[in-house]
Amino acid sequence: MNTRIRLSFLLGLVLILLALTTSQSLPPVAAQSTSHDPTWWDKYQFILNNGADGNPGSTTSVSYGSNVDVSNECGPQSETFITLDPNKPRTLAAGSNEIFRLPMRGYFSSDGGTSWGGVDLPLPPPKSKSGIDFGSDPTLAFDSSGNLFYGYIVVFFGKGNGINGTQMAVARSTDGGKTYPTVTFFDFENGANHFNDKPMITADQNVGSPYRDNVYIAWDAASGGSIRGGVQL
Repeated sequence: MNTRIRLSFLLGLVLILLALTTSQSLPPVAAQSTSHDPTWWDKYQFILNNGADGNPGSTTSVSYGSNVDVSNECGPQSETFITLDPNKPRTLAAGSNEIFRLPMRGYFSSDGGTSWGGVDLPLPPPKSKSGIDFGSDPTLAFDSSGNLFYGYIVVFFGKGNGINGTQMAVARSTDGGKTYPTVTFFDFENGANHFNDKPMITADQNVGSPYRDNVYIAWDAASGGSIRGGVQL
């Protein structure tokens, strides 16, 4: 009887050791999602099974005077951006690309958009002797002190040699966008590296924030990534 109990105990111990050894030798299995569908799949399934909703519901439009020609130029503009001073809501600032001109265009209004003025944004010199450079992709923000910051990219072209590179720019105005005497150019990347694109700028306008009036700008690196990790302006 004692021998049988002893053998059963030893057999149980061997099985436990075997289980522990097997569990340690197997690689861990990570949790996996049970869904292989893209995030828009539910929408597709709903429309497939129910059809698209043809009635968006009642909508209203706000009527506010007539349209205003902000640029007052004969040539076209694109990628417009507009913002306002949080402390002076009738002070507006805007920006756009210039299709047939090199610099970015800035616009300013002190009467809520009834009338506008315009100004060119600074550009750095070309990278090559016969090259050109132009601005693109405007983004603007006021801080809580009324300073206006205008972000954009600069694209450098060599004559017949394609893109020499791209660079970020942030210009600063203290008069609501009438002038931009201060500009910072940074994060130049040559044509073989990534393409700086689509910047977005904002400022901390919270008067109680320890980072009040800090300015932040982010942009897309169309190929690769930023090698600097951030810039202090």
